[in-house]
Amino acid sequence: MKAYEQIGYRLQQAREEAGMSQEELAKVLGYTQSALSNYELGKRRLYFTELQRIGQVLGKPITYFLDDGNEEAAELNDFGTILREPYLKDILYAARDLKSIQREAVLDYILWQKSKTGGAK
Repeated sequence: MKAYEQIGYRLQQAREEAGMSQEELAKVLGYTQSALSNYELGKRRLYFTELQRIGQVLGKPITYFLDDGNEEAAELNDFGTILREPYLKDILYAARDLKSIQREAVLDYILWQKSKTGGAK
């Protein structure tokens, strides 16, 4: 199971445990029901800040969605360490107010920069 699918599955579990329908949770979060369905199916990427907000609404820590024992989830779960790196927390907070298409453009730019430098950190 891919990381997005695992996160989506855990999101669905948390929503059901909270006794909420997709429509109810989507309304609280300001999403469409179809967007939430795509998140749950792993067809759409959830950003860390969105996942954190969903966790707050459903009463689950971020690790609930990320920890499934596989390597991809373990890597995602290392956000605490990653966010201590210079500028990364600032980048994340700045990106949370962007539209999805803008975030994708930022990610493309970062990957382009990374490819220019051979992936240097």
